[in-house]
Amino acid sequence: MLVRVSTRLPAPAGVVWDTVQRTDTLRYVTRGLLGFRLEGDAPERLAEGETYRMRLLFFGLLPAWRHEIRVVRLDDAHREIRTEEHGGPVRTWRHRIAVDDEGWGSTRYLDEIEIAAGVATPFVWVYTQLFYRYRQRRWRRLARRIGSE
Repeated sequence: MLVRVSTRLPAPAGVVWDTVQRTDTLRYVTRGLLGFRLEGDAPERLAEGETYRMRLLFFGLLPAWRHEIRVVRLDDAHREIRTEEHGGPVRTWRHRIAVDDEGWGSTRYLDEIEIAAGVATPFVWVYTQLFYRYRQRRWRRLARRIGSE
């Protein structure tokens, strides 16, 4: 199943692109619904070809399953990140983030997620819809701050 959620951010695409690659940004946009503890040292930025292993924490507190994120593409020219992820009931979680310049200091931000979780797929799909809408609301708040710097 596919989830596709897009929003307009009030910040320049170059600034959004730089911000999307930071691990502290991931912590910020997921805070409240989901937290994580990385195994090993937390990098400052995501890197193509790297795999990150973590323990998910629902609402930042309740331990969930181990999750793995592999960055398969980090394309500066097209401002696109692609990851392949899995953990717990989720066998496939392919995430694409795209950052597109809309001009006049505005950016189109897209999350596109392909999900496979067996019989749990419909439930994971509903959660994903809610989670990414929440993330994008947090992104809009962050973009107002970084867009004015």
